[in-house]
Amino acid sequence: MASARVSRAAVSMGFDLGVFALGLAVALPSLAAWQMGGGGLDLLDLVWIALVVVMSRFPLLLTHKSGDIELGFETCILVFLVLTLEPREAFSIWAIATTLAMATQKKSWRSRTFNIGLTLLGAALFVSVVTLIDPGEDRLLALVAVMTGCAIYFAFDLLVTALSLALEDGVGLNTVLRWGSVPLGLACFVSVDTLGYLAWLLAGQPRWTLLLLLVPVGTILVAVRSVSETRLAQLRLVGLLEAATYAPDWSDESQIETSLVVQAERTLRHTKASLRDEPAQSHEIGSPIEIEGRPTRHLVVGHQLSGRGFDDHDRKALAALTAVGVSALNRRRLSDEMVYLARHDALTGLHNRGVFSDRLTQALESRGQRGLVAVLYCDLDGFKEVNDLLGHDAGDRLLVLVAERVMTCLREGDTAARLGGDEFGVLLDTIDDHAQADAVAHRLLTALEHPFETGDQQVRVRVSVGIAFSGAEPTTAEMLINCADTAMYAAKARGKGCVERFHPQMRVAELDRLELEAALRDAVREDRIRVHYQPVVDLVTGRLDGFEALARWNHPTLGSVPPDVFIAAAERIGVIRRLGIQILERAHLGGRMLSDAAGRPLSLGVNLSALQVTDAELFDMVSEKSTAYDDVRLILELTEGMLLGDDPHTVEALHRLKGSGVRLAIDDFGVGYSSVGYLHRLPVDILKLDKLFVSELHDPRSHALVQGVVAMARAMDLSVVTEGVEDWQSAIAVRDLGCDLAQGYVFSRPVHLGAALALAESGWIDVSEMSPAVAISSHG
Repeated sequence: MASARVSRAAVSMGFDLGVFALGLAVALPSLAAWQMGGGGLDLLDLVWIALVVVMSRFPLLLTHKSGDIELGFETCILVFLVLTLEPREAFSIWAIATTLAMATQKKSWRSRTFNIGLTLLGAALFVSVVTLIDPGEDRLLALVAVMTGCAIYFAFDLLVTALSLALEDGVGLNTVLRWGSVPLGLACFVSVDTLGYLAWLLAGQPRWTLLLLLVPVGTILVAVRSVSETRLAQLRLVGLLEAATYAPDWSDESQIETSLVVQAERTLRHTKASLRDEPAQSHEIGSPIEIEGRPTRHLVVGHQLSGRGFDDHDRKALAALTAVGVSALNRRRLSDEMVYLARHDALTGLHNRGVFSDRLTQALESRGQRGLVAVLYCDLDGFKEVNDLLGHDAGDRLLVLVAERVMTCLREGDTAARLGGDEFGVLLDTIDDHAQADAVAHRLLTALEHPFETGDQQVRVRVSVGIAFSGAEPTTAEMLINCADTAMYAAKARGKGCVERFHPQMRVAELDRLELEAALRDAVREDRIRVHYQPVVDLVTGRLDGFEALARWNHPTLGSVPPDVFIAAAERIGVIRRLGIQILERAHLGGRMLSDAAGRPLSLGVNLSALQVTDAELFDMVSEKSTAYDDVRLILELTEGMLLGDDPHTVEALHRLKGSGVRLAIDDFGVGYSSVGYLHRLPVDILKLDKLFVSELHDPRSHALVQGVVAMARAMDLSVVTEGVEDWQSAIAVRDLGCDLAQGYVFSRPVHLGAALALAESGWIDVSEMSPAVAISSHG
């Protein structure tokens, strides 16, 4: 549809520019020939040009039930010039005059260029017709020539203009042409232009011949009468224009209704208007005002004087005025809703951060009379897991229920707001000591300890609360909110589900976090995150199965930043997708080099963040690399949390990734929210047992759990890789439990690409220490 509109616009513009170009092609040779023949403009010629420019500013608009026609008086100058001058000179003077007249009109450039071309072509036709008839001094023949030429000029102008409009609107020519208005327009056009013929006759004639001017005078009178008949229509339009102009300033419903009545009486003169519940009677006209959720009312108009009736124009004008009123009422209602939404959270109905900040600013400005001001910053513990497990709809329902409980914990005059996501703020601006704020905070802890019913599910969450108080030194609302936010992070670091007051030492940790985030942004922008490789080994043969690519970041001042720290920060500041693409690109390049060194295909595991799973750029990259490089068996490793939700977009994305040729692995299996259900439902290939189970294999229950997981995986045709194998005893234990593949420090710490290439080139890890019966060298 959009391309059709573009094509139609291009064709229409091309047509208009073509008319302009054709007009210039006709006019320029004539002007050149005239100039070369010694032609030039004298004072009288300048008078004709000035008359054309002036007369073009005063067109006559003729109204008709079939449509309106705009006629220009200036064409009579062309008639006079053609009858008194040599044709080429007459056309050249007219070309200069009409180009100047059209170019200086207050219209769009496209309209002006089209009109110039159209007028030049029409004048060329007129001159050609008169020249072809060649009336000489024969007055009758001259009149015939003028009228014929004017009729052809009018028909040509009408058809070309109609064709331009039809192309622009994408309709047929008959839809644009108003045939009923053509005779009146033609008659008026020919009559007006005969003024030029009469002027030619009067040149050098006796004065009684001035009586011949009765014809053009009569024509003008007819035109004036036509103009007077449009007066009422003009008044209607003026009334509607006033209503549309002032409607945005109508401030409330009462003013809107009053203004509608006033504008109805102005638009339809000599009438009495009213707004009422009953529709119009037989002697009245009315239009319904229908607003969703409200009873229908009627704008009714009746004549003050009996004997007059209403026509269709009156009814249409009233309907248009009513539409203006309905629009104003809807806009007023929408404005009220927008004001509410601008101050409230759409989901919970609590105040939003802007209102919270404004009220806190007011409280700080007047705290000398009110005592202490406290801000409680509350963040839900476990909300992300609810979203992952039950979906975002359940998460939204939980937030609504939490907001309701928060309100039950507050005192009269306290302010609660949703500050964003699962974060809530409470403003206490009428407290006398710190203990009152502590009491409110602990009421919040108690209230949120009880389970929530979200549909068919029972959900438990806790809350971490940070408190900041106004001090002796001046502070701003945003500073106090940030202090409470910092204290909340300290509460989470202390174990979650508790309350912490802000103290200055916490600012150091906050600054460290901000420094880390700023440094990480620079590192991602400059692609400074490196990749190390840890081998994945067959426990039975010692054969190298492949590597897991691990992101590593060493900062000049921050030192070696752990992956769990900077990956979480990348997710928090929104650079995880870019970082993930960089790591995948770098890791895959290393994987190809490792495979070349080994002389055979190797597996390559790359971790994914939950935010990357549905990334279209990631999918395109994975598809391209899986297709182009068979020697790298790409494995995408995902945490359990991103697999447990029922989000259809995530499920679809996983199936698409699987279909691109990669394998999917669950990383750290067993420490999250393990569920056999998603193993059956999702296209998982590999389970990677968390190192926690390896370190606790001496515990019979852990031993049995690993044994059960391995048996389940074999039954489901899944591979098992054991992570965190630190010593040969652990390697022997997991091998005896049936785990075929493992990775850990006993084989190699994560190493840079050069060391990994050396491992790949040998192709084997010496596992002779695992059992006296196994002694595999690097040569096999």
